[in-house]
Amino acid sequence: MEFGFTAFGWGLCVLIMPLSLHRMVCSRKKGVNLMNKLTDWIKSHQVTAFFIIAFAISWGLGFTMDAVMNKGIFLLAPLAFIALCGPALAGIIISAVSNIQPKEGTKRTYWVAFLVAWAVSALVFLANNTFINHAPFSPVMVGFTLVSVVPVAFVISMAYSRIPAVKRYLASLIRLRGVWGWSLLALVLVPALVLLSIPVSSLLGRQPIAAHYFTDTGLALFGLIAVKFLYQFFFFNATGEEAGWRGFALPRMQSLISPLVACLVLNLFWGLWHLFPWMAEGRPVFTPEYWGRTYLELLPGTVVLGWLYNRSRGSILVAGIAHAAANTAYAFFPNLDWTVFNWTVAVAALVMIVVDRMWKKLPSDHPAAYRNPTLDG
Repeated sequence: MEFGFTAFGWGLCVLIMPLSLHRMVCSRKKGVNLMNKLTDWIKSHQVTAFFIIAFAISWGLGFTMDAVMNKGIFLLAPLAFIALCGPALAGIIISAVSNIQPKEGTKRTYWVAFLVAWAVSALVFLANNTFINHAPFSPVMVGFTLVSVVPVAFVISMAYSRIPAVKRYLASLIRLRGVWGWSLLALVLVPALVLLSIPVSSLLGRQPIAAHYFTDTGLALFGLIAVKFLYQFFFFNATGEEAGWRGFALPRMQSLISPLVACLVLNLFWGLWHLFPWMAEGRPVFTPEYWGRTYLELLPGTVVLGWLYNRSRGSILVAGIAHAAANTAYAFFPNLDWTVFNWTVAVAALVMIVVDRMWKKLPSDHPAAYRNPTLDG
């Protein structure tokens, strides 16, 4: 009797097993087909996919901003850094998915690039914490820094990626050759507009020039400005934001629409992306008036950054320098008359729009307009 049940059990297994295997194979095929469909959709809708992934990363980890900035939960800082690199990471993911060429180069080159980027990023972060934030230097701070800066080092090192599409996408982030002049202009343009707005505000009787002063002077002031600029560049104006907004989204949008329209659209997403950082800073992000005013205030800056990116033939480095220089200037002029300054930037942006006729679509062979590469390159 026992043998009969055993034989029956084995027979049942023999009958069921092929059916189970068939279902497993079918499920696997469905999973592969679904992944292939998703990959194909990303390849053919890169701009839409970019916004979805960038916001999924940055807003998905957005809760870490308040935790780190206001509650002192510094263990979440690495996740906050990933969130702030969301646009760049989205560009990397889509470029890797869309790649059609075989890997090139060596792993050693990539890892050397990563280690160098890691070391430099850590030094910049420590310098800012020590000289700007006046945080005590300690082994704990060093260890915390080495972990936190990994996302930034990863983004920079991807300029040496073995995946051709990723390397091509981020190559201009580290390439100064050919854009020296534009890099210098990017470095001084917004600070010059800040300085110009100060006497204009004084002449209008709004704010005396004496309202702006520095506690440090000479080489000490220059050193602080340099440290603050490098911090803004690495964390995260160039590596997190410009690598995504201008480096990835803008050229793809400009392959379809004019630079001006692209700036109008990009400005909407650029502002919304800041929801969680601005919420952590205590800004009134839940009021429609705030977003309407913010969109108008950011728009001239979006045009200026777009203009620099296009003029420098699609340089992420130039856009990153301009963004970092702007935020550095704002940090050293906290009492800035923002109304006058915003109008000053608006006039500059209007001149750029008219001179370059930014309402017209770029030529298809313009370096700042994306062209989908073929296997033949």
